[in-house]
Amino acid sequence: MEQPKKPFDAKKWKIYLFAGALFLLFFVGLLFFFRPARSESEKRELTKFPRLTFSTLISGEFFDGVSTWYADTYPGREALVSGSLALRELSGIKNEQIIIHDDPAPTPGGEDDPVDDTPIEKLGGVYLKGKTAYELYRESREESERYAALVAKAEAQLKGKATVYDIVVPLSSCVNLSESEQRSIGCSDAKAAIERIYGAMEGVKTVEILDLLQSHKNEYLYFRTDHHWTARGAYYAYTAFCRAAGIAPKELSEWNKYEFGGFLGTLYNEAGKPSVLANNPDVVEAWVPNGTNDIYLTDKSGTRQRYRGGVVRTDTDSFYAAAGSKYNCFIMGDNPLSEIHNETKHDGSSIVVVKESFGNALVPFLVDHYEYVYVVDYRYFTNTTGKTLASFVNEVGAATVLFVNNLTATSSPSRIGELEGLLK
Repeated sequence: MEQPKKPFDAKKWKIYLFAGALFLLFFVGLLFFFRPARSESEKRELTKFPRLTFSTLISGEFFDGVSTWYADTYPGREALVSGSLALRELSGIKNEQIIIHDDPAPTPGGEDDPVDDTPIEKLGGVYLKGKTAYELYRESREESERYAALVAKAEAQLKGKATVYDIVVPLSSCVNLSESEQRSIGCSDAKAAIERIYGAMEGVKTVEILDLLQSHKNEYLYFRTDHHWTARGAYYAYTAFCRAAGIAPKELSEWNKYEFGGFLGTLYNEAGKPSVLANNPDVVEAWVPNGTNDIYLTDKSGTRQRYRGGVVRTDTDSFYAAAGSKYNCFIMGDNPLSEIHNETKHDGSSIVVVKESFGNALVPFLVDHYEYVYVVDYRYFTNTTGKTLASFVNEVGAATVLFVNNLTATSSPSRIGELEGLLK
């Protein structure tokens, strides 16, 4: 006798399809050879697989790093994030909101600032308050200690030949958000972290700028759509360095100023291009040095070429027309080696700036104080030139070396690894 057919079980097939989709996504996530190493829209190198050590294993830092690496380098991540947040905006769905009620802080004039109850939204890995995006600072004690030890190593290698300075640049969240807001989103204590880093740099002349930037926080010190500081923020760091080095800093009014509008930076892309940022792009301010605006660049292929008007490109709106590229107006972006010769000075003075991209906005302010400015991007320099920092400083005879690194870089295993390569 023929058995009756079982009715179609739609619920069971939904479970099978859902489980299959999860398995497929998990499998895609394991395809190491498809994982991107760099985000072009965010203009950054993506998280590298964390280094396994006993301390990171015991503390759980290794597993946190694996989780961050997995999410940051997932194949097709940028398209997935952008699509998800676009759908949320269309449907009116709000992301997680964190509302902080701060006690008003007294102003220098004695009056109280109004309480700012603007909620903070989390969009992917970005935090949005009003029309401004912020990234989270999370300290890795082990990597911070490695960073401090490496700068101290540079000082020891160059002792008697060059004076070594260090500027640790706080993120915008560490300057513009209140302490309670920083705690609410899980930010590490920037002030304590910087003090620990500087305390471990024996022999290095450290330049503290957090308090200085916080005292000017009502100015345009950081971009709203990008993780970098503005040239105005870098200017205050320049004045602090000048005081530490015994140099008289110049006023901004002593340089010609240019502005480039329509800048939508890394945080805009990382947040999924929300309309509140798209409708309120940044303006890039830039001040052109008087001594020279020409620069020699050695690119990643090892080719050296002179660019007229390249310290600050005054034609940025046409040369870097893309909305996400306008920060490249400063020293034409990131290159292994940049060389600037100020022919109005004849005293042989020279400085080597060791930096990642935060240093770009600072370099133009140094040009008028030195006959030679050399800019070393430690992420690419040694691989391109085959030289170490010590061999290069000895070669060019520089008497001053300035490290400029943002707080995230001081806790990044990949950045610290690249810096180790420079200081072999």
